[in-house]
Amino acid sequence: MNLFDVKGKTVLITGASRGIGKTLALGFRDAGAIVYGAGSRPESVEWMAKEGINGVVIDVRSEKDAYNEIGKIREKHGKLNCLINNAGIATNTPASGFKEDELQNIIQTNYAGVFRNCQAYYKHHKKDGGNIINVASVLGIVGSKLASVYSGTKGAVITLSKALAIEWCNSGYRVNVICPGLIDTDMTEMIKSKDYILSQVVSAIPMGRLGKPEEILGAAIYLASDASSYVTGQEIIVDGGMIAQ
Repeated sequence: MNLFDVKGKTVLITGASRGIGKTLALGFRDAGAIVYGAGSRPESVEWMAKEGINGVVIDVRSEKDAYNEIGKIREKHGKLNCLINNAGIATNTPASGFKEDELQNIIQTNYAGVFRNCQAYYKHHKKDGGNIINVASVLGIVGSKLASVYSGTKGAVITLSKALAIEWCNSGYRVNVICPGLIDTDMTEMIKSKDYILSQVVSAIPMGRLGKPEEILGAAIYLASDASSYVTGQEIIVDGGMIAQ
């Protein structure tokens, strides 16, 4: 018996066109899951078909996209076993410089979109139970310069996940969070672009390096599998020891 087996499970991953989401989509595919990878535009998911991934378009700021796609998945497969909310955006705008449209875009993508997706999943499967993994950030636990709104939305996702875990527990739902640290993706390009910034950042990480996207996969497989059947309302921190200090 393999407690960590996800073979045959149907998994929907938002923000799957790049970075951590792309790595999760490919990793779950390799583990035998039936993977649906969501991107915000048709061109962002074109590569998926040849990789054995079902590409779907979900703009998480939309009230209907996730609901419609989850309905299609349920109709085809009977059930969506696991929803992974990974889509997110960040800027390095100082708190004093935020314009309203930039503020709302981050809130709608990073927080409201996660809530809508969770709600859509529950509405389709409220009698079947389900499993939700929300990808937040260690910056939702600790503060950082130039990350005020991003940190706020990720902290909100952590607390939302705990609230949903309690509210939907009797409906057979588990809701957990993965909090990555600084991971080597396009979202950390600003850090990597200047050696002195990268050096300062890495020196604050006990393991002495940025994380790799594939190092998030193990936590996701664990939470998506039966190995975590008694785990809900929790966050798994994958940060090289960054906030343990």
